[in-house]
Amino acid sequence: MLKILVVDDEPEITEILKNFFERKNYTVFTANNGEAALEVIKEQRPHLVFLDIRMPKMDGLTVLRSIRLIDTSMKVIMVSAIEDDKTMAEAQSLGAVDYIRKPFRLEYLEKDVIEKVNAKLFGDLRNELEEKSRLIKQLAMEVDHVNTLNKKIGRNFYQTILSLATALEARDRYTHGHSERVDLYSKIIAQELKESFHWKIDDEFMNCLHVESRLHDIGKIAIADTVLNKPGKLNEEENNQIKAHPVKSAHILAPLEDIKESIEIIRHHHERVDGKGYPSGYTKDQIPARSRIIAVADSFDAMTSDRPYRKAMSIEEAVAELEKNRGTQFDEEAVDAFVQAHKQGKIPN
Repeated sequence: MLKILVVDDEPEITEILKNFFERKNYTVFTANNGEAALEVIKEQRPHLVFLDIRMPKMDGLTVLRSIRLIDTSMKVIMVSAIEDDKTMAEAQSLGAVDYIRKPFRLEYLEKDVIEKVNAKLFGDLRNELEEKSRLIKQLAMEVDHVNTLNKKIGRNFYQTILSLATALEARDRYTHGHSERVDLYSKIIAQELKESFHWKIDDEFMNCLHVESRLHDIGKIAIADTVLNKPGKLNEEENNQIKAHPVKSAHILAPLEDIKESIEIIRHHHERVDGKGYPSGYTKDQIPARSRIIAVADSFDAMTSDRPYRKAMSIEEAVAELEKNRGTQFDEEAVDAFVQAHKQGKIPN
């Protein structure tokens, strides 16, 4: 989830921006002066700071200099009612990613400014992932220390990948929050399967399901935006690129020795119980249980979310589609568990 800090000495502006971004499901903090802003930055480490330039006591450029002492990668957008070339140049030299003038339209912030920031965040995280991958390979050659160090790097690597998954979704408003919702729906299905269908589900099963549902689409980092966001029908080559993402996910996660089983779950979350899925064409008994759960959760969220090529279905339409494909595309009991949870009001609207 993208965290945003809005800094402005006019409370009405911070309140307007806070309400706007919270409606878009961002986490938002506010501050009305430079000192308060720096406290929030130290405690919360926001991904993006909207920083007013003209404030009493501590102006925006002074705050920006202090931010750079805390974090050199934090994205900062300077905001001012006055266009000042000298100030703009200094802000850019301190790493500000944009400079916008008041008054501005809220839609402009989301469509242009936020997308630009997400692209930069995504690039930073991808570079970090590549660097950590290189480091893991290097450490594997240092036999005397590899066991201890690899665990530590593995944990950091997982956190980087989780951040990368979030940034992957944040760069596209159509998939924003997808993995978090798939995680939620998967947990609800699993709990219902345990209580009503007597599946053997313990804490380890649920913990693994959490990791798998959050990372199931990480392979899409290797797919071009022009394919992911294409407004029309995909051609055969583009469709094959999309179908390759579960295998690409497995390749990206391969250095994480501690989640080998989860990597296989992720690899097979697009299999179908009738054997017509991908990448392996597994039938029901061959498909891991958690893969079958994620398949239902993933499809439901995809159907109820807007896409470049279609509008979202209603919840009732999506539930009907799950039931229609029960026993062919989806595991029967996983669908039944989801439908039962929906009727009991457990599925958020």
